[in-house]
Amino acid sequence: MAMIKVLQERLVAGKDYHRLMGLLLDLREGALRQPGYVMSETLFKGGDPITVLVIATWFSREHWKAWENSEPRMTLNDMVLSLVLEEPTTSIYSMTLEDY
Repeated sequence: MAMIKVLQERLVAGKDYHRLMGLLLDLREGALRQPGYVMSETLFKGGDPITVLVIATWFSREHWKAWENSEPRMTLNDMVLSLVLEEPTTSIYSMTLEDY
């Protein structure tokens, strides 16, 4: 079992950027308390709309899935979904091919 990277891309209107960032910080704080969470970073592509890419590292797909399906994350994610312009994309990458 190898670590994975979870990439989530969201589009947000400039007027909602600060509200979205607050929610993403809340999500990160929640993830920090989860088994298997390693780290994450947030990248931006400017303009309007703004593209926000979060890259999170987890010890395993199972750890990520546990957090993804948890009640605290789903509640915060519903608030995030109310701000984004379209359904976010989520891609999971493994450090090795054996995990697929």
